[in-house]
Amino acid sequence: MKGDSVILADQFDTIYDVVVLGFGGAGATAARFAADAGKQVLLVDAAPYGEEGGNTRYAGQAANFARDYDQMMTYYNWLTYPMTLPEDVKAAYVHGLTQNKAYFEKYLGVKPMASREIAPNSPLTARVVEYPEFPGHDTNDALSVHKGHFDAALWKILRQKVVDRADRIDVWLDSPAKKLLQAADGTVVGVTILRNGELVQVAARHGVVLTMGGFENNQDMIQTYLGEANLSPMGSLYNRGDGISMAERAGAKMWHMTNYESYSLMHGLYFAVPGAKRSHETYWEAGPEDGGVIVIGDDGTRYFNEAEVARHGHIYSHGSWRHAPLSVKPYMIFDQAQYTHFQAKPFKYIQLADLVIKADSIAALEQKLGLPQGNLTAAIDTYDRYAKAGKDEQFGRPAETMRPFGAGPYYAVLMVNTILNTQGGPARNGKAEIIGQDNQPIPHLFGAGELGGITANLYQGAGNLAECLIFGKIAGENVAKTAPLSYPTSGQHQKINDLLSGDQLGEIKLGPNEYLGQSNSGMGGKLVVKVTYIDHTIKHIEIVQQHESEDVGLVALQQLPEEMVAQNNTEVDATTGASATSHALQAAVRDAISKSQQ
Repeated sequence: MKGDSVILADQFDTIYDVVVLGFGGAGATAARFAADAGKQVLLVDAAPYGEEGGNTRYAGQAANFARDYDQMMTYYNWLTYPMTLPEDVKAAYVHGLTQNKAYFEKYLGVKPMASREIAPNSPLTARVVEYPEFPGHDTNDALSVHKGHFDAALWKILRQKVVDRADRIDVWLDSPAKKLLQAADGTVVGVTILRNGELVQVAARHGVVLTMGGFENNQDMIQTYLGEANLSPMGSLYNRGDGISMAERAGAKMWHMTNYESYSLMHGLYFAVPGAKRSHETYWEAGPEDGGVIVIGDDGTRYFNEAEVARHGHIYSHGSWRHAPLSVKPYMIFDQAQYTHFQAKPFKYIQLADLVIKADSIAALEQKLGLPQGNLTAAIDTYDRYAKAGKDEQFGRPAETMRPFGAGPYYAVLMVNTILNTQGGPARNGKAEIIGQDNQPIPHLFGAGELGGITANLYQGAGNLAECLIFGKIAGENVAKTAPLSYPTSGQHQKINDLLSGDQLGEIKLGPNEYLGQSNSGMGGKLVVKVTYIDHTIKHIEIVQQHESEDVGLVALQQLPEEMVAQNNTEVDATTGASATSHALQAAVRDAISKSQQ
């Protein structure tokens, strides 16, 4: 037998038709379509209430679509080259891309907005086609549910589709799956789940769908598969590689284990903020106003073109695009004039003044950073020479983005290398069946999303969300079609839905002139406030319930109530980097104030 020994039928604690492990975009989709096929579904996630959503919650909220099948297949083959991908997998994905506009309308209930149609000249739209060098690229576009980005809008629709099917979908949160259970012939018959400190054995009559995401928060796997010492996650903190370990024990064949994407500044760097759990998206590479900045590696020398528009972490290298050679401690180096410019046009999410290391001379800065003597000085001297000559002979940085370093003082900021998502995991076929070492499907085991994503080489932005929708639907529909295993009916543990329980507000006592307000427009869904409002004056704002990001979202929830009270106005400036949270708070306070007038 390939996996863990199966327990006897009467030893299962509860029985469902389908068990979906992982509540992100792919899991929500798979659960929804299995339920629509008439199956009783258990949807499980390791994240607690308010933090479910996987990487889908933190993504840009756009999904690819294609106008022409043949052109998109050509483009996708070029993205995959020189790697290979099974024809049935490519066909299922590319066909799904051509159907995505109809998918949004039929299954999500929205008329999608195509980036290249509604905003052809925006900076984001310019990134919709990441590889215009490849034939067929012009058919690619990205769909959004509205004009916003990075606001969890698509995720909240997918989540609501699960809530709408509460009669057929139970949701267990803060309940990590531990192992798959298999029969002697390898058929997956159930799963062991850690629930409230106890191991619960759950049978699955029709099968299990793995949608548990990648291993961005598992540093052992990052070192083993990606060959990097440490990468800073940009999405969910609960993608820990559990699905990979479980699939391996079940005998699954692995693919794409060394493939990952990164993001943010330049080739995938972000500021090393003390205590930060994750990095954030910041579109930035050196432009015409950024001539006084370079980036150095561990030896104090430059290692890439700081002005190149990276493609999810990939930069040009001898005819292809690859991840930059990463350093353990990369630094951004700049002069006083550049620092003044950064202060005038600040980066989102951070206060640069809190992070800089300052010195009066390059030599003194080099010493403070512990770099090999003379290397930083030589690197800047070389850069200055190239800037004067108008040609970067090392890395091809455009001349208009360069200038010689000016007068001191000089500054350094420690950076981290980011990881947006991994693509590796159990291989699957075009029916979303997970493949074993013998290249045959493991019975009753399916997969979708970034756990074993289909990106074999170069990634096209918005592709992973499209994959979640396309293969989530395929997995949900096909697991429902399998021949059911015979188990006695069991109602124990059923009709437990942590999603509905968490959404319930409960009893909140209100005193004189106190009013409750709500908004569902935040990153984490429902945000509830209690506002004291007397004589048209905001006296106090209390956050009653929130599930926003634990970093910049919490900063907004701490700062904005005080500003609203001080100004007696909800229309205060949004917190940098937390616009969705800021706007949700403003809407909730306005909602409370409106009730004072009823």
